[in-house]
Amino acid sequence: MVRETAYDEVFDAQKHFRSILDSMSRPGIVKRLDAVPLTPPPALNAASVLAALALMDADVTFHAFHDEHGEAAYLAANTRAGAAPMESAAFLFAHSSDGPEALESANCGSLNYPDTSATLILQVDAVSPEPLTGGLRLSLEGPGVDGRRVLYVRGMNPNLLLALQARNAEFPLGIDTLLAFADETGTPCVAGLPRTTRVTWETC
Repeated sequence: MVRETAYDEVFDAQKHFRSILDSMSRPGIVKRLDAVPLTPPPALNAASVLAALALMDADVTFHAFHDEHGEAAYLAANTRAGAAPMESAAFLFAHSSDGPEALESANCGSLNYPDTSATLILQVDAVSPEPLTGGLRLSLEGPGVDGRRVLYVRGMNPNLLLALQARNAEFPLGIDTLLAFADETGTPCVAGLPRTTRVTWETC
């Protein structure tokens, strides 16, 4: 199993954690993550791996929906987190092409402990504040958004968005989502869609 020795568990993790936190506090803002040489298995992109390295440790669990090439073992080896069924996992790794089944039994937390809900790390083809053909135009409203923010996403399954909308309908319960992708230069990036964000969309 590949161990990512180029990744600094203190220096890199702190930088990436701050960028991810900023992306969640300002929904729809694209944040670049300083690139680190990585060799993940095919179903994991660099942005999702950097998010995993920054957010996960031995005290949390995760579920990878695509594990054809040892993705779960790779994440466990490099973060020390444990693989778990979807319903008990703290982090979920999915592709934007996945359907509503990716959230079917995801943990939305409880009224007493809403912070125990899952975070979805969702790999998408492209994200931009500028129009992208063949994708979705998302309109975002809520905390951290000044009025309304527009975000274009290519490759996302709208049925997955519908499922996410349904799971986030009873605040404070819900699922926070982190979009993981690469920009036009190949730099890994993230954009946050926390449970507090109201999302509407249309095809563009």
